[in-house]
Amino acid sequence: MNNPFPLHVKTIGIAAPASGADRSRYEASRKLLDSFGIRIIEGKHLFETPAPDTPAYLSASDDARAEDLNSMIRNPEIDLILCLRGGYGTMRLLEKLDWDTLRMRDLPVVGFSDITALHLAMRSRAAGIPVAGQMAARLAEALAAETTLLSYRRALSVAFHGKFAADNAVPLTILKNGSAHGPLIPVNLTLLTALCGTPWLPDLSGSVLVIEDIGEPLRKLDRHLTQLALAGIPQRLAGLVFAQFTDCGDDAERLNLFRDFSGLVRGPVLSGLEFGHDLPSFSFVYGERAEIRNGNFYV
Repeated sequence: MNNPFPLHVKTIGIAAPASGADRSRYEASRKLLDSFGIRIIEGKHLFETPAPDTPAYLSASDDARAEDLNSMIRNPEIDLILCLRGGYGTMRLLEKLDWDTLRMRDLPVVGFSDITALHLAMRSRAAGIPVAGQMAARLAEALAAETTLLSYRRALSVAFHGKFAADNAVPLTILKNGSAHGPLIPVNLTLLTALCGTPWLPDLSGSVLVIEDIGEPLRKLDRHLTQLALAGIPQRLAGLVFAQFTDCGDDAERLNLFRDFSGLVRGPVLSGLEFGHDLPSFSFVYGERAEIRNGNFYV
């Protein structure tokens, strides 16, 4: 497998802002990174046995997880932070992070799912470079799919070098026709709604929003979308793309829900993008230019 990371990426920090992961799956990814000649710096608490009073769904205490992230944010040798996995717990760290230092560094932070909380906060604070992409716990497995590998490479190139045009077309299902363009915001729906009403949610006006989720029954998806509507978010979007909704109820019923919600969106709405918890899955950089035109999604 060819190295998808830019050649100047020599050192990657691995942190677990949310839940823990199976070490054997991570080791396969670590070996892959080693084969690319990349030096790995693991968070001190990455696989540490949590204190007895730490909830089982967290990889470590809030202070320990924040300490690991902050040590990487402050370490000038680290070129990129790769999150271990999602799960839950990232939003508990937002008030504990060194935002001033991250704001001074063009440091990509790669992850998705629960890491959406960190990414949206980064966007709201204009700090670092949020990259929605595969994480360390299943990196080796995910990058074995060529579509995922090529998209991962593209996103990392955009993160470090930027891009000039949205020229990669992906045909999708049209729920509401039209054309739109704007900064791309790729999120987990549950985490997006969790940040509504907090100072950590950036202004989404004029954005092309991409949403995904996992394990949410239809009634909860309805609740999340209704909350977005009551917050006035769909009315301010340039466009909306529904991505993967893994284990989220009946496909036909879910599509009907999405179609109903589409009427609230100011611009076009598409469905069926390969982004989320299934493989293959695309990777994106927050804020990169995206376009919707003639049923195609361009990045």
